[in-house]
Amino acid sequence: MSRAAAILPSHLARTALVYIRQSTPKQLLLHQESTRRQYQLAEHAAKLGWAQPRIQIIDDDLGQSGASSLHRMGFQHLVSAIGLGEVGLVLVTEVSRLSRLNSDWHRVLELCAVFETLIADDEGIYDPRDPNDRLLLGLKGTLFAAELHILHARMRQGLLNKARRGALHVRLPVGYRRQLDGTVALDPDEQVQWTLRLVFTQFAATHNARAVQRHFLAERLLLPRAHADGVEWVTPSYQMLTQILTNPAYAGMFVYGRRKQLPQPGDPTQRWAHRLPEEEWEIVVSGIYPAYLTEADYTRNRAQLRANMYNFVQRRPGAPREGTALLQGLVICGTCGHRLQVHYSQKGPRYVCRNGSMRQAAPTCQSFGQAYLDRAVQAQFFDAIHPAHVATLLAAMATLEEERHTREQGWQLRRERARYAVHLAQRQYDAVDPDNRLVARELEKRWNAALEEQTKLEREYAQAQQTELTPLTLEEQAAIQALSVNIPQLWEAPTTTMADRKRLIRTVIQAITLTPRARRQAQVTILWSGDVTTTQAVTCPPVGWHCTAAATLVNRLRECAQTMPDHQIAERLNQEGVTTPTGKPWTTARVVSLRKQHAILTQCPTEPGTVAIRGDGLVATKEVARQLGISHSLVNLWVAHGVLNCEQRAPGSNQWVTWTLAEQERVTGVSQGGSWPSLREVMRQQGCSAAAIWERVRAKQYLPHRCRAGRQWEWHLQPL
Repeated sequence: MSRAAAILPSHLARTALVYIRQSTPKQLLLHQESTRRQYQLAEHAAKLGWAQPRIQIIDDDLGQSGASSLHRMGFQHLVSAIGLGEVGLVLVTEVSRLSRLNSDWHRVLELCAVFETLIADDEGIYDPRDPNDRLLLGLKGTLFAAELHILHARMRQGLLNKARRGALHVRLPVGYRRQLDGTVALDPDEQVQWTLRLVFTQFAATHNARAVQRHFLAERLLLPRAHADGVEWVTPSYQMLTQILTNPAYAGMFVYGRRKQLPQPGDPTQRWAHRLPEEEWEIVVSGIYPAYLTEADYTRNRAQLRANMYNFVQRRPGAPREGTALLQGLVICGTCGHRLQVHYSQKGPRYVCRNGSMRQAAPTCQSFGQAYLDRAVQAQFFDAIHPAHVATLLAAMATLEEERHTREQGWQLRRERARYAVHLAQRQYDAVDPDNRLVARELEKRWNAALEEQTKLEREYAQAQQTELTPLTLEEQAAIQALSVNIPQLWEAPTTTMADRKRLIRTVIQAITLTPRARRQAQVTILWSGDVTTTQAVTCPPVGWHCTAAATLVNRLRECAQTMPDHQIAERLNQEGVTTPTGKPWTTARVVSLRKQHAILTQCPTEPGTVAIRGDGLVATKEVARQLGISHSLVNLWVAHGVLNCEQRAPGSNQWVTWTLAEQERVTGVSQGGSWPSLREVMRQQGCSAAAIWERVRAKQYLPHRCRAGRQWEWHLQPL
């Protein structure tokens, strides 16, 4: 409809809104004529009869796309004003300025029809209440939305065509620089290249991103990170290392479509990037960038990272950890085919198949003691690698020398960077006008900070030269040769962690199938690298076999129980180098357990019970109080002051005192101790408090005697 007759006085009484929008900031700079045309719509509204105060321009959406109304504050203001019935006319150069999204466009039409608001463009004035006008406006909105889809599809096809050639410019990871001609080269900074190659080398050796992070932290190494001004050096985080290990650009591959935008429920609906698996990547072109590692190594690293992420459903073994289960993540149930889990308890760790119990609430398929299975597989592992002892020796020597060379190279690069920082700060300071102290002071601080950092680094380098950078001596080389020839000794070395042992096992063993055959017996099938299998039977000893002690040990325990309490027996056996039947050191609980198994009664209990006088002659404090006719707390006070010698298993437990005839005479007044000075006299002579005197009594400097003084008792102290 292109007639002004549609304008009624009710329309003129309301506001005329001029909506102005340009899709991108670039259009604002290059297509300014279109912006001027839109502002001139205010003059057109005046010609249609609207007074100047009732003409309002909305230009908040300049530089905003019409594909969505989420961030268009001007469009939201327009819709709110129409819904409040404040708008009589909406003016745009074309209806696509309002929206290119059908849902937003038809919402505007609905509101304009309800609140009798007209819409005007360069071709005429439309009344949304009129069916013909509404049909025409709906068709225009649909055509403009289809036009946007066609433009997007055309641009995306051009982008994909460029990506298939590997010529699409995407953000490069740290370690690469784009040249002026568009080609990609390695970062010219040698330290950046060395650090990235060290990440891949350490991961190839440890197969664990956390281990790589610990290595960097132990060596005080920093990791480069892309920055607006170039590269900044930061402390490595686990996320940074995994991003480097999983980025295909370091293998020379150009990849497009690693992520997919998915809608996220909410109001308004948002989109978030979802990572796709490698097989769903849209475009992969090899050999586009200079590589830090081969594609095969990259694929192997990705597979190792996935395997390190333990997953019960996908049957991943998980990363080697510090737990005592040597075969963690490798044992597979021969009954149901699922991976066995490690169950830790007070009875000892076990390999347990919980698939049936977790899925169908059924009984567990099997459970086997960890120690017996680990021992059997470990013996086969030693037998398998025995022919490779010489090769292991050569590899160990080469690895140590390569690690020393790598450390030396890293130190040299760090020193060179520190020297450059000092020279740069010096040149900046020399270039400034000396009279401009506002700038000179700051540059002087930077120079001093660079000098301090260089001095600190040189000091650390000098210390490193005396330790990890020192070449191996002849004696150290001979020691390494001895260890390399004796693999079991190297395996049991204190410096070899459980994670190291598990990594060694996984280098030659792919999986272990455990199939139960009889009660406490199972068949173990080992799948070695190269798809070779071996089979053997493993027996789990009956319950309680580890408690079986030799007759000599039982006789020794029976002898000690006559004159020593349990905790002293444990100390005595440990001093003599005697261990439990399972090779563990003795504790009080283990001594008690073995006594009860062999019905050995102790003559030296730690609790009085029915025994007041022990086999070693010690007497309970309650028995002393009963014999003297005094309170139990008074005897405890004497023990605290050092009057009586006490034996106590642990703080808070029962006390047993030495109660010989001499001790009895000292505390009953029978001994001739009255000739020694009293406690008060000693305090006066020494010039100190009673607490200090009792401290000396406890230190065995005085021997106290309890003597009568009239109707009371007092202490006399005999110097020792």
